[in-house]
Amino acid sequence: MTAIRSRRRLLSAVMLAATTIAAGPSLAQTPIEWRFFTYFPVNDKPAQANRAFAEDVLKATDGKLNITVFAAGELPYRAPDVVKAVATNQIEMGDVAVGFAAGDVPELNVLSLPFLCTSYDQFDRALATVRPVADEVFQKKFGITVAMHWTMPPQNFWLNKPVTRLDEVKGMKVRSWNPEQVEMMKLLGGSAVSITSAEVIPALERRVIDGAITSALSANDWRAYDIVKTGYMVNMTMGHQVMMINAGALAKLPADTRAALLATAQQWAPKYRAMSESGDVDARKNLQANRVTLVEPASDDAQRARVQMRPMWDAWAAKHGDSGKRLLEGSMKACGAN
Repeated sequence: MTAIRSRRRLLSAVMLAATTIAAGPSLAQTPIEWRFFTYFPVNDKPAQANRAFAEDVLKATDGKLNITVFAAGELPYRAPDVVKAVATNQIEMGDVAVGFAAGDVPELNVLSLPFLCTSYDQFDRALATVRPVADEVFQKKFGITVAMHWTMPPQNFWLNKPVTRLDEVKGMKVRSWNPEQVEMMKLLGGSAVSITSAEVIPALERRVIDGAITSALSANDWRAYDIVKTGYMVNMTMGHQVMMINAGALAKLPADTRAALLATAQQWAPKYRAMSESGDVDARKNLQANRVTLVEPASDDAQRARVQMRPMWDAWAAKHGDSGKRLLEGSMKACGAN
């Protein structure tokens, strides 16, 4: 009997050890689940980049942090909702064009001023002035940690009518997506129409609008070439993007997981830049291949536009006090906009 009891105890111990071994890694590897919302449609290149970034975070954290990326229409948010959704931890992460967040952070919209900073290099130089202010505002005002700044390609006019000069936009109804573009359309004698990205193509098809302001990358992703005839390539602004994290959720992560997430974001910043630049080049080629005429403005056309928009810049700076003045002056210096 003693031998039988000993064998039973040994068998129980072996089974317990086997169960512990089998369950241990599974329990240890159960990841923390986060949600990341992007307002881009699911197949747009930025949404694809966000999913690839999330996969790299999972690897960098040894499976401890699993970020599920939701694109436009997959959660009940629109682009202007992202800042508040992240701030209230409805979602742990999100990305937004600063222009869409103008209602929440109007003092950060300096790089949305038309014809101020109009190239990747100018954006990079201006960001040295803008980034510290932006990071502080997001942190103090919303409890948001900025993981990354990057830019979409230059913003241009995509029109269903031929144009050769900027003043020919007069009388047109054009989809605009931030307050500065709305003011610009007024100064040009046109009308701004505020609609979401998903509504642009149906509005063009129904002739509700004559065109839209966006990048070649987005115009191509939307297959706008089926409708628009002209891209007027004035490069009016870059598309300043911010990847955001709820600071409280970030603080709750284990230290090693938090460090790996932030490090991965820094590693991905140049990848977003490369995606933006190469995507812009490829998109322009495909738009042309699909019979969209890309019109390069005469040098004096852009210069006249800059002079025409200058009072808007000054009004923006005056509205936002000393910080607005510093942001405008720093951005003008960085972008050579004297």
